[in-house]
Amino acid sequence: MPTLRVPLPSLLRSSVERHYIDISLSRVLPLGALMTFGILVGLVFTSGLDHPYDKLLHVVFFALLTLSVHTLFCCRLRISAVVAFALGAFGELVQALTPHHHASVLDAVANGVGVALVVGLIALWRSERRQALASAAANLDDLLGAETLQPAPVRLRSSSVPSDR
Repeated sequence: MPTLRVPLPSLLRSSVERHYIDISLSRVLPLGALMTFGILVGLVFTSGLDHPYDKLLHVVFFALLTLSVHTLFCCRLRISAVVAFALGAFGELVQALTPHHHASVLDAVANGVGVALVVGLIALWRSERRQALASAAANLDDLLGAETLQPAPVRLRSSSVPSDR
């Protein structure tokens, strides 16, 4: 799949691991779908009325948005969390300025819960993976031990001994 790499501004380069944004279809498509979903559900199809699943939609949407931003920008988890939370705060500001919509502190809290949920799960997954790798390395060292790792003896063939060919 073709990939377009866009260099980042120098201000962001120190915080981003790969110094570019990977704009491949597999990274852009989920973010585009989430943005379309957010615009349609958040601004077009609702008239500002709360329903029982409103906060759940906020949590799920911002959890998936955080994950999508993290994969698209190939960046650190903290940056992904700040960007996703800033998008949530901006969305609430837009709702405050849009007629027939209202900004809600509880919606902003639900956005933050979605972001924190993904950040916590990714951090837990990374720490478990690190611990598993360290444990596997320690077990391998115990199995092999220092005394069993000896160089293999080298057999030198003498030119006076005929070969079996």
